[in-house]
Amino acid sequence: MLSVTISASKSFGGVVLHAEFQRDTGRLRILEGEVVIVERWPPHSWFAIASIAGDSTSGPRPSQKDLSLLLDDYKSRQAGAGISGYGPW
Repeated sequence: MLSVTISASKSFGGVVLHAEFQRDTGRLRILEGEVVIVERWPPHSWFAIASIAGDSTSGPRPSQKDLSLLLDDYKSRQAGAGISGYGPW
């Protein structure tokens, strides 16, 4: 059985971030170019997606739109005054 990967990419001021979620393993990764900057496994990957996507889908079955929202959230937390431990990052 082939792995189903859902992905989304966004550019933030010339920096392209890419999120990918593998449905068979539940692995969530955020990459900058080829460099993995965040990697989460279930149940943490599901919690990260569900906390951002709300009721659009469940954590284990995100859509491309959900991953796009996840990238927005990740970047906004990185641009802030620092990560305080709140949220999935």
